[in-house]
Amino acid sequence: MTTFLLIISFIIDGIIILGLLILTTKIKKTEELELRQKQVADEIEDLFTSYLLELKEENNQMSEWINTSKASSFKERDSLEERKADEAPLYSTPDLDQKENYTPTLHSKILIMKQNGSSIE
Repeated sequence: MTTFLLIISFIIDGIIILGLLILTTKIKKTEELELRQKQVADEIEDLFTSYLLELKEENNQMSEWINTSKASSFKERDSLEERKADEAPLYSTPDLDQKENYTPTLHSKILIMKQNGSSIE
């Protein structure tokens, strides 16, 4: 009878040792999986960071481009205003000789009405 109990005890000990080995392998696999997930998360974070830096650089370049285009348009507008100032004014009173031959165009009539404060209607 003691041999029978001894054999059952060895079988139970073997099952327990086998269960512990299986548990340790599963724990190692989960630790490896967690380590891989952490590495993937770090790679994704680095990737997003690099994308954000690229977007920031592109935004800075675009804002510089917009600022330079605005500055150039202001320069063009200033040069146009200077040219207009050098030329004769659009709404100058014509000389007496030209007054008889002068007939305003529809566009000039509209501009004059706008200057006088007429509504669009």
